[in-house]
Amino acid sequence: MYQVNDTVLYGADGVCRICNIVERTLNGENRSFYELHPVFRSDAVLFLPTNNDRVNAKLRLILTRDEILEAIHAMPEESCIWIEHENTRKEAYQRIIRSSNHKEIIRLIKTLYEHREKLRDCGKKMHVADENFLKDAEKVLYEEFAYVLNIGHDEVLPFIRREMGLTE
Repeated sequence: MYQVNDTVLYGADGVCRICNIVERTLNGENRSFYELHPVFRSDAVLFLPTNNDRVNAKLRLILTRDEILEAIHAMPEESCIWIEHENTRKEAYQRIIRSSNHKEIIRLIKTLYEHREKLRDCGKKMHVADENFLKDAEKVLYEEFAYVLNIGHDEVLPFIRREMGLTE
């Protein structure tokens, strides 16, 4: 169980702080809920049941700086997860973005970058849905990296490239 003041990542909602654990009555039953405040969205408050396995599977403590550096250095070895069938791809990629699994999100970003490059080499553009998956995956990953590394969102990609030894 998480504690008040823990900073967590919750699926596509991103980095959140647990500000309270509250008791609420739902369908005549008292239940505990995490009160989450997204760090980069002051207009939202989320209430998640503390004992719901499906919800809690999307919730995790944010990475440490060392874990981020380890993830960056492992990026070149990550395999791609391109799925040819469009509907299957959409379902799988949505599930990955909501999962809060940084390794899978990194694999997704790498896959979509490589797919975009292949299409660009052929003079084609990536499908709008795939572009949106890329943006959503980058938002989740970059938000966490920016928060932990105490840098701006626009500084995350240059930071990753430097860590990987790539030129700007």
